[in-house]
Amino acid sequence: MHGLPDVASVVEAVAPSVVLVRSTLETTDASGRASAGISHGSGVIFDARGYILTNHHVIEDAVKVDVVFSNGQPVNVEVVGSDTATDLAVLRMDSAFVNDSLVVTAIGDSDAARVGEWVVAIGNPLGFEGSVTVGVISAKDRSLQISDRVRLQDLIQTDAVINPGNSGGPLLNLDGQVLGINTAIIRGQLASGQEAEGIGFAVAATTVIPVAQRIIEEGRVIWPRIGVSIDDVDPVVAAEHGLSVDRGLLVLGLADGGPAQAAGVEVGDVIVAVDDAPIAKFTDLRRLMLYRYRVGNTVTLRVIRAAVTLELEVTLDELVF
Repeated sequence: MHGLPDVASVVEAVAPSVVLVRSTLETTDASGRASAGISHGSGVIFDARGYILTNHHVIEDAVKVDVVFSNGQPVNVEVVGSDTATDLAVLRMDSAFVNDSLVVTAIGDSDAARVGEWVVAIGNPLGFEGSVTVGVISAKDRSLQISDRVRLQDLIQTDAVINPGNSGGPLLNLDGQVLGINTAIIRGQLASGQEAEGIGFAVAATTVIPVAQRIIEEGRVIWPRIGVSIDDVDPVVAAEHGLSVDRGLLVLGLADGGPAQAAGVEVGDVIVAVDDAPIAKFTDLRRLMLYRYRVGNTVTLRVIRAAVTLELEVTLDELVF
């Protein structure tokens, strides 16, 4: 008989690396009078140089950001940069607090994580600092539309309870490694009238690692783009559209004057490979753009058009949000 997970040991090891993120926001009332407000989120120290991961939306539009350690010590930080497309941000604490006693939590391998695996969330929901919740990985490789222009990808779905203020905190495995950064919840009555409960999302470590590296190196993530709107192809989509393949990316639209349009890509094409890399779903393309390519690179798209395979050269330009 298997025993229950040792959550307490995970919390004892990781909690000192989880911080409260305080963002000062300025607002103006109808009379033009300015006032300041404070919003709270979470973050986790992931690098011995004093770098902290959190969410973009936690620090967005802030005029000042600081953090509070688990022992109550406030710490000045600078915003190194953030990325709207992945809802991630990196902070760096004042060098006076970077020393050998700094607790750093390692980023784990979210690809190796299994659905049904135990996970632990630590954060500051609704201002209750250092709160711990436990659940399992409900699914992997989810996506979530959060605005007209931004759809988060490569998400881990979990039933560990996540509330406002948990944003930016770590989702951990039982080895105390960060599998994801908590970013969103679905709760309450949906437009369909159905009630949602226990559906939380974290940006997977496979996205977190390269995004954090780019932000540290360049201050932001410069995303290359092909210039298409797309949908994943599966057997159902293939049957609906009469496609000759049941995996890939169906081109639904082209950016006017964008790289794909200039290369001769057409609506209805199915992208099945970029250079030597097969593309089965959007996450595959997203990871390639993040790991391998830069703006200005020329790639060869392999597309299926009416059962005919074509290879088209596309020069990537920058995706602007």
